[in-house]
Amino acid sequence: MAHKYDKYIVNPPHIQMRLKADKSVIFDGLMVGRQLLNYDFTIGHQFVRKPFKGDNPAHTHNFQEFLAWYGGNPDDPDDFGGEVVLYMGEEMEKYVFTRPTIISLPPGLVHCPLEITRVDRPIIQIEVMLPTADGSPPTREPFFAKDKNFKPQLVMEFTDLSRKK
Repeated sequence: MAHKYDKYIVNPPHIQMRLKADKSVIFDGLMVGRQLLNYDFTIGHQFVRKPFKGDNPAHTHNFQEFLAWYGGNPDDPDDFGGEVVLYMGEEMEKYVFTRPTIISLPPGLVHCPLEITRVDRPIIQIEVMLPTADGSPPTREPFFAKDKNFKPQLVMEFTDLSRKK
């Protein structure tokens, strides 16, 4: 039976992203964006169970992004159980996180690559992408000339696992 506020409720699809080269999984979780939300906003959530190296080269974009990692221990929010490495800025300054962390990436800030180097127990990873300030379409530009031809769709496979259930 339909309810009055059903239009405000979304069940995010289970999305999996794999590198085409070696089939390694770099995202396996729930993700929903503007197509289902009717709003220019994307949020992804996954449990990271093993180390991985992201495929994204250093890049910028024209929208605000937040990356967050939390430990999976519901009894101790400070129990992180892993290590995350992210490079930021034009000089590629290395940051290593070993406790719950939220990173605010304003438009134009160079960031990536990203690597989860240690996972002792599942880590919760959340990514939030907000709309552009001026309403323009979102862009993502590789920072270094050697990566100018990088296109995620050429190196990754995207599968909606929700449809397979």
